[in-house]
Amino acid sequence: MNTNKKRTLLLVVVFAMAAAGWFLGGGLHRSEAQTATVLGFAELGKPLPDLKTGEAEALGLYAAARLKGDSAGAVFPKRLRNDAEPRICFVTLSDGKGTRKVASGTGQGLLKALDQALQAMMQDPLSKRFRWIKVDLVKGAQMLKDLDLEKPLPFEASLFGLAPQGRVDQALLPEELSLLLAQRAGKLSLDRANALLNETRAFPPTRKIERRSANFAVFNTISVFSDGSEAWPLFRGKRLWQTYTEKDVVQGLSWAGKYLARSVRKDGSFVYLYDPILDRKISDYNLVRHAGAIFAMLELYRRNRDPELLSAAERAIGYLLRQVREGKVQGRIVKFPVEDGKVKLGGNALAVLALAEYERATGERRYREQMRALGDWILATQAPDGRFTVHMQRHPDGKVSKFQSEYYPGEAIFALMRLYGLTGEMKWLDAADAGARYQLKAFAKLDDAKLPHDHWLLYGLNELHRKRPRPEFLEGAMRFAQVIIQAQHTRANQSQPDWDGGFYKPPRSAPTATRMEGLNSAYALARDFGLRREAKLIRESIERGTAFLLGIQIGPETAMYCKNPEKSLGGVRESLTNFLVRIDYVQHMISAMVNK
Repeated sequence: MNTNKKRTLLLVVVFAMAAAGWFLGGGLHRSEAQTATVLGFAELGKPLPDLKTGEAEALGLYAAARLKGDSAGAVFPKRLRNDAEPRICFVTLSDGKGTRKVASGTGQGLLKALDQALQAMMQDPLSKRFRWIKVDLVKGAQMLKDLDLEKPLPFEASLFGLAPQGRVDQALLPEELSLLLAQRAGKLSLDRANALLNETRAFPPTRKIERRSANFAVFNTISVFSDGSEAWPLFRGKRLWQTYTEKDVVQGLSWAGKYLARSVRKDGSFVYLYDPILDRKISDYNLVRHAGAIFAMLELYRRNRDPELLSAAERAIGYLLRQVREGKVQGRIVKFPVEDGKVKLGGNALAVLALAEYERATGERRYREQMRALGDWILATQAPDGRFTVHMQRHPDGKVSKFQSEYYPGEAIFALMRLYGLTGEMKWLDAADAGARYQLKAFAKLDDAKLPHDHWLLYGLNELHRKRPRPEFLEGAMRFAQVIIQAQHTRANQSQPDWDGGFYKPPRSAPTATRMEGLNSAYALARDFGLRREAKLIRESIERGTAFLLGIQIGPETAMYCKNPEKSLGGVRESLTNFLVRIDYVQHMISAMVNK
């Protein structure tokens, strides 16, 4: 068998073990000539057994206490003291402001390896002022041949680390590999990899990583993070929220709200798209999402009364209203936001929702007339059968685009219901009623597989059914909920533990959050109108989705790898494999969790 075939066969085994939820276990011959304190990955023997409940947390707190000189708090798990196999450990410290250091340790037994890493770290000044600590215990490793870093890595970088030549001092942890690959669109830059090692290692390597290596180690770790007072295990570099409390939800919402608040510039526009790895703003914008972010900020303000959140939302409203223009539709004076020469049904609807939420949150009616004028554009473009005839048109010539959005009608129905709730004017209720009936008739013709997971329509149906109940509203809401639940990843249908509760492959934040928003409305209907079985199933799905959202938010364990941790904290990543943060990712997480 030639070298390439051997390598391919070996990687098939690696991926099969990972897909089945196994961790790599070395299984390699250990050199008897190697001493306990000078180990490489090739010398690892039996894989580190899975830790028992509480042991990972204990190790994180042990490491933090040792560095702080707290001998009373430095309690190493008793069962693990008996381990005598060759082990490799890494300790990562962060000051929470952008400085990060890593030290490694090897030894016969987990205790010796970890203590060696801690002793090495104590020689770095950061050990006196660190804020966060992460411990990586190498579970196992596999030696492979012929590494060429100009080619794609032959393994999943978010789950496995890389050690060229099997050298510990050149080892890159899975989070570091993900960081480096994110900087270069999936390719590993040798210059950046070597720069990272020189900048972050307590003892930088004596040799640089070279493009080609005759052999290399692929390894996986058991990881734990600690802020000094608490500790939690990690998977794929982030916390797994198998259980959570109301306190955890409040913390996640607070972080998300503060992220959006500091993203509002002086002129009221948002930092729309942000790369937290490089601390880089990306030029792009969308006024519909601008309005949606205001809506979510004010929803959260109603709950936590954070004055900074309100102040930022008011600046963002100012920017939104400066984009509003006045015109005529069928002889009516109406208003509409314009962006890049385009008027959108979703733009009008989200602008209404943002202004309506301001009135609901503050009690001030200063935007009542603007809301009415924006709503009048929606009414003027609605057909007698309830269909919304204009989804997008040019400004100023008014030419109607063929573009159709699956979600704009649901947004409009929800906005009309909020206008009705504030003003009591029947025209808004009548229009929402007609729009919802039209949408449900159209969706009734679709198979479940083609039914859009329309969270905005679910928002509208929840409010509409309470004011003008119809059997088709309740039945339609339950159908949407059932289809959403069936599409959700669970531990029963997905082996990757951090996919639980998410949607799409790989799971993404916004699709998950929007579906939770919709399910919150469906749950309220099922609960309040006697559908106990449906309410129970919906609630279980919401709990899974909420846990996924807590995990994909940038918490301290992810922020420590960002260039500007304080700025990144609380942002919501696009997916498990994409670090970019967009304002609507954060918006939808807030709206999903504030109403759960």
